[in-house]
Amino acid sequence: MKPRDTLALRARRLLAQSARQLGTADPLDDVGAALDEQLDVPYGEPTDDAPLSTHFSEQTPEHLNFVMRATGRGVTGADRIASASRAMTHVVDRHFGRGARHWLDNQLETIRSQDNGHHASWGAAFGSAFDRAGLAESYVHCEWGPGLMDALPAPLHRIARLALEAMPGLRPVIMSVRCGRAAGAQQLSFESERPLSLPALQPLMDQLGLAHRHAGLMSAVAFILGARFVLPAEAAMVTLRPLRNGVEMRLDVSLDAIPDLPSQLMALMRLQMSERPRSVQGMDRWLTALTPDGYPGPGTVSVLSVWVRPDLPARVALYLRPASLDPRLEGMRQRSAAPAAPPMPAPRAPEPVAGQALWSSSAWMPVA
Repeated sequence: MKPRDTLALRARRLLAQSARQLGTADPLDDVGAALDEQLDVPYGEPTDDAPLSTHFSEQTPEHLNFVMRATGRGVTGADRIASASRAMTHVVDRHFGRGARHWLDNQLETIRSQDNGHHASWGAAFGSAFDRAGLAESYVHCEWGPGLMDALPAPLHRIARLALEAMPGLRPVIMSVRCGRAAGAQQLSFESERPLSLPALQPLMDQLGLAHRHAGLMSAVAFILGARFVLPAEAAMVTLRPLRNGVEMRLDVSLDAIPDLPSQLMALMRLQMSERPRSVQGMDRWLTALTPDGYPGPGTVSVLSVWVRPDLPARVALYLRPASLDPRLEGMRQRSAAPAAPPMPAPRAPEPVAGQALWSSSAWMPVA
């Protein structure tokens, strides 16, 4: 009897293939069980969100970075919080030691509380990044809920209050816990409920010590989006993370929420990175690695991310929903493969911004 075609099996094949082509460690030894648990649904069954997404970052172009979210009938927000927390605890305990596990348990305590799970609808997602040496980082993105503000570490709590006062249109939507080989950190993502003017980010960035990075961030986003300086309401998210030497700020843009996108979006993205050939080469290599056999492209590019730090000018990342996991893109598949140009993103499919903007760089600095 033919084995059942599930999202988990497809995700396993895609990640194993991508790891081989990128030269990273095989992620299935660490996350295979989580894939089987969280994505055990028949392929083609409707899902309310992207079950698995992959991410490219200029900062870590050689990494295989992906995030998954439990899906299927009857799966609740509390179920996703439990499964994501359990998966992260497993890999952190296995790779980073007892000290990291103890730190992580303290950070996840409020997230896993009965009160937070009771209010959750979107729930949580679990992600990991792998390089040649193995697991580089693991992270959980959790839906914002009651009590999480008071549970934030002091540096992030101060930054969050500052952001809410400086830009009243922001509201917290996702709190993330990240753990890597050397340290752990937390970050907070805000959705803009109002149209977001890129020049209007200046006062907030001034207070965050990022005034000298405002022009670069604004220029990068506007250039890639075809000289667009105002983003529609609920189309953008701002993520803040305290660093030892200041604050990292990331702007995520849901491309599906932007009308009249430039037809040559990927070409503009390459031009934005043209002075950094390693980044362009890394992105093309990543797109190729994520292209399944028989498909002309890797999938749907749905989110553009641009981030800055005090010591780092604007850098670009993107979010991809793989073609082989999206039944809406099944028509892309080619029965007989022919020589093709480097893969380009597939047509976009609509999806809520809060479910897309889960990009996480794997290179980060610990909080003092």
